[in-house]
Amino acid sequence: MKKTFAFAALATLMGAPAFAAAEPALAEVDTNADGFVTIEELQANEMDVTAESFADWDVNGDAKLSEAEFTAWQKASSEDWGKPTVSEKLDDAGDAVEDAMDDAGDALDEAGDEMEER
Repeated sequence: MKKTFAFAALATLMGAPAFAAAEPALAEVDTNADGFVTIEELQANEMDVTAESFADWDVNGDAKLSEAEFTAWQKASSEDWGKPTVSEKLDDAGDAVEDAMDDAGDALDEAGDEMEER
């Protein structure tokens, strides 16, 4: 959950980064033109990706990278040799959102319990 919020914040703040000309666009790797990139498409393009590293960036676990997931993976790969990077500030923001959601869930549970008691 923490990773999802951190990724969302990262993707929002990232905007449209400029990559070196050697970095392929999603459309160049997306051989079936479905708007997503699978691990097979990445490996077919001789990109160094393992099932584990792919899973790190497949935030929603659908076995394909959306354009936002692909862009975040490319950016991190070019800056930190493929390891996910999230700033401490974004990580803290993700923690705060997760805590707020936990609190809201607890409040809903309590309200449900009170309604059942009535």
